[in-house]
Amino acid sequence: MNNSKKSHPTIFLILTCIFLSCIESKKESAENQLDTNMERAEMTSNEPMTENSIKNTDAPRLKYFYNTDSRNGMVTERIPFPKEWEQHKSGEFAFTGPNGVKVYGEVGQYYSYSNDPMMMNMYQQTGVKVKYPLSMDQTIEEILMPIANKVNRKLVKKYPITPLLEGYKSFCSMIYKQQRNPTQFDATALEWEDPDGTKWVTIFFYQFDQGQNDILWGFQMGAVGAPALYFEQARQDYLNGMLNRQINPEWIRTMNQQTQYAVQKIDEQTERQQAEFKRGMEQRQKQWEADQEMRANNQKQWEAGLEARSLRQEHIADVILGKTNIIDPETGTKTKINHTSNRYWVNTRGYYIGTNTTYDDPNKNAFINGETWREFKVDDYRN
Repeated sequence: MNNSKKSHPTIFLILTCIFLSCIESKKESAENQLDTNMERAEMTSNEPMTENSIKNTDAPRLKYFYNTDSRNGMVTERIPFPKEWEQHKSGEFAFTGPNGVKVYGEVGQYYSYSNDPMMMNMYQQTGVKVKYPLSMDQTIEEILMPIANKVNRKLVKKYPITPLLEGYKSFCSMIYKQQRNPTQFDATALEWEDPDGTKWVTIFFYQFDQGQNDILWGFQMGAVGAPALYFEQARQDYLNGMLNRQINPEWIRTMNQQTQYAVQKIDEQTERQQAEFKRGMEQRQKQWEADQEMRANNQKQWEAGLEARSLRQEHIADVILGKTNIIDPETGTKTKINHTSNRYWVNTRGYYIGTNTTYDDPNKNAFINGETWREFKVDDYRN
């Protein structure tokens, strides 16, 4: 197993979506934090942003709306929208305005994927959504379009939103990541029309993060809608607000510190688990080797017992049939013959003769000429 520390895509996913899914509208407490947080903020753009820097619309008719992190009460961001718009703490819409203006709060969905079955299993066990990566166009077609089709919402127009994309990249660059993997970003605006004539624009951000052994990918989006007569103004106000939103760097620093601490604890826990796993593997290996040795010994004992039983059966048969084995002392080859003598001699042609005394050596027998006889050992349990 590679001992190098891996990135934790789940932590990055939480931070990327945190100001979308965990923020709560607390206007009063947010305004109280304006002087202590925002005036020292490093904005997502290179230049400080003020009411006068709001683009593409009339600044005096705008004001900042604040979002806070419901877990710690910190201001996460402020967004310049028309003063007449009303911010909602709950409900279907994050903002509503005169003339039927409705703003959906930003939502996102991120997925993980890996070719490593163990990592896929880990994701599923920890509740991380798993899905094979799609491109931005595929994501819109397979995830967003079916939702629109259910309410007969027709896609009318699609166009790039490069300035907003740059702001999204800037925000992502501020988020702590244990490893900086190659990341692809993309964004588009999608304009829709409902059967009743209401028009909508969806701001769609796409992200693809390639890790060493895994992929994190997903999307974020928000939308504004209004009757056709008021849609263009609502669209401009919404895009302007999103372009000039300001992220609180104090909140980013706080979340990054918490993330670093969490990653450190995860790394420590991972190291302990890996050490325990290694010890367990070593113990299992030793036990396996001991089991293998025991099985090998049992096999030898079984084979020895089988051989002894076979030899016993052979001896019994030899007694009944009057047979015995003689063994070539050079090769160890056994030959079964009729048991008639105590000693046996074999010549080069394979013939044998038996003798019963130690003095009967056929090589010295004058009546047997021209032959060489070798004495074979008698393999007879009776001797």
